[in-house]
Amino acid sequence: MTNQVLASTILEKVGGKENVKSVTHCMTRLRFSLNDIEKANQDELKAMNEIMGVVYKGGQFQLIIGPQVTNLYDEVMQLLPNQDKLQEEHCKIKEPIKKDIKSYINNIMGALAGCMTPLIPILLCMGICKAIVAVLGPQLLGVFTEKDSLYVLFQFVGDAGLYFIPIYVGYTASKKFGFNELMGMFLGAILIHPTLIQLAADGTKFDVYGIPAVAQNYTSSIIPIILTIWVASYVERFFKKYTPDVLKVFGIPLGTLLIMLPLELCLFGPLGSFAGQYICQGIICLYDVAGPLAVGVVGATFGLLVLTGMHTVLMAFLFMTFPMVGYDAFIIPAIFACSYAGAGVTLACVIKFKDKKKKQLTLGYFITWLFGGVGEPMLYGLNIPYKTPLYAGIISGFIAGVVTGLLGLKAYVLSPSNGLYILPAFLGGPNSNYILLGISMVVSVVIGFVVMWFMKLDESLV
Repeated sequence: MTNQVLASTILEKVGGKENVKSVTHCMTRLRFSLNDIEKANQDELKAMNEIMGVVYKGGQFQLIIGPQVTNLYDEVMQLLPNQDKLQEEHCKIKEPIKKDIKSYINNIMGALAGCMTPLIPILLCMGICKAIVAVLGPQLLGVFTEKDSLYVLFQFVGDAGLYFIPIYVGYTASKKFGFNELMGMFLGAILIHPTLIQLAADGTKFDVYGIPAVAQNYTSSIIPIILTIWVASYVERFFKKYTPDVLKVFGIPLGTLLIMLPLELCLFGPLGSFAGQYICQGIICLYDVAGPLAVGVVGATFGLLVLTGMHTVLMAFLFMTFPMVGYDAFIIPAIFACSYAGAGVTLACVIKFKDKKKKQLTLGYFITWLFGGVGEPMLYGLNIPYKTPLYAGIISGFIAGVVTGLLGLKAYVLSPSNGLYILPAFLGGPNSNYILLGISMVVSVVIGFVVMWFMKLDESLV
């Protein structure tokens, strides 16, 4: 089936074009926001060979496609030429809101995932640039000096990935909440303007329309801009409804901006920064108290988070802690341990399978993980159907996470990936960290292999 035919089939089975509010994608999934989830035929979608799994979580209807998701997404968008208009029309619809704690948490997690998932390509490029600086710079191989043009180039390109996060999130949050994307980027740019940063550095007092504002450095922050865009989406809808047609071209964006300036700089900016600092302190405190056990818990449960599609929420926490501490000894090491323990589980299954076709298929999952940085084929093609590999992954992920935590492995670069592509995250620190990386890698793979080796693999399940 061609991508064009597949895209048309998927749209038909999710309830038709008119049922699609918006659609995005990450490295392996198409993520739909649907007007009516009941119209989606989940059973027929699950039965399709081209779809590895179907997940509904955090308000997103997710189809696990694999590494070819980008090409399929392009075909879907070709069939949805008026998606922005559809999303705008949907924003006018008042849907019933569930007021229980679970729904609030799901909505928050869904919003975070929707804002963070599209940033993955930027983070991957940023990580590679930082890795080039770390490996070829004076800290390791010494190919570049700190004054060489290539060193300077990759250094500031890598920094740009994190520094301008409020602008990127301004765009992705606008897509999520139905706000004008360019205005969202504009509001993000306001937060990191050099004048505001200088006011914060000097401790200078200033106000907005006479309302006192606390100048802060919002570079690398995400919560202030997410809160701002969320409220701005309602303000913009108000002006769209009540602004005369003759004034709409400039009246809507200008009115929205004038209302949002005090809200952004006097309320949501400081509030979001305050919340981010406390969340960051909470994560650091959790690691300080539980230490290796905390790394083990994340290592054990990360695969389950991937099943729900909410693993990208962890990126939001990384953006809060990374700029404050300068490294990560918790989440990325835990993901690394889980990932390589899962690789060990898969290799054990390759050997344990008696059916040659299943051996080849499982080996293909491993190669896709190693060189493609994508773990979903292992998860949905092996772990879920055969069950025991999933249990082995949870057990070995916990043990490997604890060992990694005890070793004190640290990540110095944000690299939200799998396989070989997660390795650059650990470059840039002391040379001893590379030794810890090698030990953790070998131990994680061996633990995963051994745990799976002593568990039963029932080939008759599939």
